[in-house]
Amino acid sequence: MSLAQQKVVVLAYPGYQELDFWYPVLRSREEGATVHIVAAAAGAESILGYPVIPDTDAADLDPASVSVIIAPGVAPWDLPQPTGAQIALVTAVHAAGGHVAFVGNGASVVAQAIGDTTERVIAAESTDDLTTFFAAVRQTV
Repeated sequence: MSLAQQKVVVLAYPGYQELDFWYPVLRSREEGATVHIVAAAAGAESILGYPVIPDTDAADLDPASVSVIIAPGVAPWDLPQPTGAQIALVTAVHAAGGHVAFVGNGASVVAQAIGDTTERVIAAESTDDLTTFFAAVRQTV
């Protein structure tokens, strides 16, 4: 399967792990998906200080139109600090029937949003699992 004509949302928050964030963004674009980056209004800096500027506000997205929302991990000694709007968007996408995905400690974002359900959840334990993670996203969505 392909992600062509699917809508993918990738969250960005302070201290995002570069590969956890950019791998799904770039691979989804390569597959032909429409990719939206949702972060706080000011954007976010990665672990290494690389900025990312959001292109979409969480409130502007129709959760029912999102195929998958992805929560990347942050540094292993930290936990992601998503905004309330990001958590609400993950909750709304899942409630509307979309898939929720996470990499590493991005699992804490998903847990805050939808609890411990595993229905329509795609997981990568670490950055090392990104290739199989993305294959699962492609096959599932």
